[in-house]
Amino acid sequence: ASVRLGRFKTPLGLERLQSSSSTEAIELGFPSELAPGRDIGVQLQGEFPSGVSYALGAFNGAADGRDGVTSNPDSDLEVAARLFFEPWKNDANALSGLGFGIAATTGDKHGNGSNFLPRYRTPGQVQVFNYVSDVNADGRQTRISPQAYYYGGRFGLLGEYIVSKQDVAAPARAVEDTLSNRAWQLLGSVVLTGEDASYKGVVRPNHPFTLKGPGWGAFELVGRYGRLTIDDDAFPLFADPSKAVSAESGWTLGLNWYLTSNFKLVANYSQTRFDAALGAAEREDEKAFFTRA
Repeated sequence: ASVRLGRFKTPLGLERLQSSSSTEAIELGFPSELAPGRDIGVQLQGEFPSGVSYALGAFNGAADGRDGVTSNPDSDLEVAARLFFEPWKNDANALSGLGFGIAATTGDKHGNGSNFLPRYRTPGQVQVFNYVSDVNADGRQTRISPQAYYYGGRFGLLGEYIVSKQDVAAPARAVEDTLSNRAWQLLGSVVLTGEDASYKGVVRPNHPFTLKGPGWGAFELVGRYGRLTIDDDAFPLFADPSKAVSAESGWTLGLNWYLTSNFKLVANYSQTRFDAALGAAEREDEKAFFTRA
């Protein structure tokens, strides 16, 4: 067991907890729009020999999909907890790459603006949902996330689901509600050159790339599908149907080239479809192409 103190990732989202050099796709999936990023806090964490890891912490409290600010503007705290099981981690069998768990956060938030309420984005990083300006976070926020992955040989599969419930209010209009936004994704990968897939990516290519040599590194093909859904009760009292979508769903295809253990080139194409809120016009599909070194 160890204690961590400072600014670090809140233990909730499975993909958000991956190192940025290990994620299969360049941009994170829809569940990560509901998971907090890095925040200031203190955490007890550890792992038992049976393959059970745990984390329990108290944080300032970050909005969905964002890092927390460097202060605690409302003086409220958020508690986060995570249990993750890898019961066959040290066994040489087909289940050694299976991991599954559940994580949750809960705490109060009181305030207005992006430090308290989320602004959800597309895979192309375009904002497609926000609350209207007079809406406040006004009470309890609770998130829960069942999550799992399986890596066997050259194949990998990662899945997660997050629901984020937030008490909101517009005092000037005397309206309040508890809204539930939800997101899920499935991400599959296959290493075309035969190396083992893992939560940490392709750790070591069998034949690293060398100039004028036989090595070309490792190639990994990635596919993802997911969806983010906004609570119907958000419209029209808390969000403007003409400016915010009610849902987004989309797929991503990617190719990862691990030239060496320390150098990776990535190319992704994603296409996203939007559901309009009642009475609003349909938004054009987003088509985005990203590369990263």
